[in-house]
Amino acid sequence: MSTVGIDIGAYQHAVAVCRDGAVEAERRVIRIGAGRAGFDELDRLLETVGPVERVVMESSGHYWFALASHLRRRALPVAVINPVASKYFARRRLQRAKSDPADARTLAALAMVDRPRTREPLQGAELREAARFAMGLVQEQARVCQRILRLVDIGFPELREAYEDPGCASALALLRVAPTARAAARRRPGTLAKARTAGGAVVGPKKTAVLQAAARTTVAPPELEAQVTFEMELLIAQHDFLEQQIAQADKRVATLLDGDLVRRLRTIPGVGPAIVATLIAEIGDIFRFDDFDQLVAFAGVHAAERSSGTKGADPETSWHMAKTGNAYLRAALYRMALVGTQHNPVIRHHYQRKRTEGKSKMNALGHCMKKALAIVWGVWRSDHDFVVPEGIPS
Repeated sequence: MSTVGIDIGAYQHAVAVCRDGAVEAERRVIRIGAGRAGFDELDRLLETVGPVERVVMESSGHYWFALASHLRRRALPVAVINPVASKYFARRRLQRAKSDPADARTLAALAMVDRPRTREPLQGAELREAARFAMGLVQEQARVCQRILRLVDIGFPELREAYEDPGCASALALLRVAPTARAAARRRPGTLAKARTAGGAVVGPKKTAVLQAAARTTVAPPELEAQVTFEMELLIAQHDFLEQQIAQADKRVATLLDGDLVRRLRTIPGVGPAIVATLIAEIGDIFRFDDFDQLVAFAGVHAAERSSGTKGADPETSWHMAKTGNAYLRAALYRMALVGTQHNPVIRHHYQRKRTEGKSKMNALGHCMKKALAIVWGVWRSDHDFVVPEGIPS
């Protein structure tokens, strides 16, 4: 039986065939369009090839979805592989050419030699797409928060004295009422004190008194107050709109989730539908990892040394998060760590311990991301709900 390799492109695909018993694909490569006419041409080609053992393609963005779905509807076994696998297969064979036809021949030969496992190519695709969309909104909101913090440094630097995190819900509630220090100084104390978060909490008179006292002697440049006010109002409106969209995306994801694993993961404090969906969609079968370190490497939250000569001589600055694994999974772990510092006793304790050791906020959060993954590992593989270990205050 023959194998087929397809190099996926945005507007056209390259198709190569490896005949039964051969270890090299045929030189002839057919280019087909990514539309109906191209799929019909591929069907005619496959009829001339004879029995096909498997069709191999790379998971290149979203461009493979339609073709993989078409092939499965024709009852052809499809293997969708990580591009890294084909890259190292080509290196193993000392392949030097890099082109669409060469890549298609590589995939056809890989299909014959390595025989990658075939599966339903779009199984779990809806959940994965929904989870990635939801986490994308979360990341977009995080970028908006960073822009808000920049404006805080320009127009209301004293806010950092009152809040360890000037992007928290209480600080944002105050910024909606007084986007700059001079605006806060002009406001009536009762107006600031009654500023409410989405959860209903108020800033309060004690915090207001501290903020107004600092605002009256602000070092913020008055020349930029009008522009900072304008930008702050728009950015906070973006933040609030994204908050609404995240809530809608969470509801959509929740309709796709079911089963005991979902329920158990939801027992982890601060883990909502979008995070659960991301964990399940991106990790897949957690038992394919022999130990926790393999999962850590898959997520890319392990430490990697970056030093050369005198650069990075300080151990505290020479080690960074590798960020070489699954970016979507890392985004979910970051969200788990961030929310966990407030709502998860284990992560909160871990974060405080790292801060006590002198770690920066972001460094401590990075450690908490690995801790969050350890919690997921334990809950998923143990078949038990999350429990706070003894000795850690709730």
